[in-house]
Amino acid sequence: MFKYRFYRGYVSSREINGNVIPQSLQNLKIRDYANSKNLGFKLSITEHKTKNGFFALNDLKEKINKLDGIIFFSIYQLPNIKKKRKEYLEFFVRKKKKLFFAFEDLEVTSVKDIKEIEMIFFVSRKAAMINSISVKS
Repeated sequence: MFKYRFYRGYVSSREINGNVIPQSLQNLKIRDYANSKNLGFKLSITEHKTKNGFFALNDLKEKINKLDGIIFFSIYQLPNIKKKRKEYLEFFVRKKKKLFFAFEDLEVTSVKDIKEIEMIFFVSRKAAMINSISVKS
């Protein structure tokens, strides 16, 4: 018998990669993404705007055994600090939970996928640095 899988959405009131994206739009994207991938979608949990605090994500860590995974709006909701970001990603991979990133259309289920996420962060940060240098010139 087919087991319907359930994923919790994860939205944020913080800036996402320098942009403020209304939670309603984040939820809409996550819901559409879940439908396109035939994923059971539970209401999103909201990460409120606290400096370097990830209370909602920590709450999801505690409750992850009741879910099949998480659908984030974007990879840029993850911590900026590489060590913390990898700790979260590796935790969910060890628990054999799927992570989806709706905006980027990415899925994380393995260490290889985590390396791809890290490469995206690396390239993104380097591009931002180059951009800021050329703007100042």
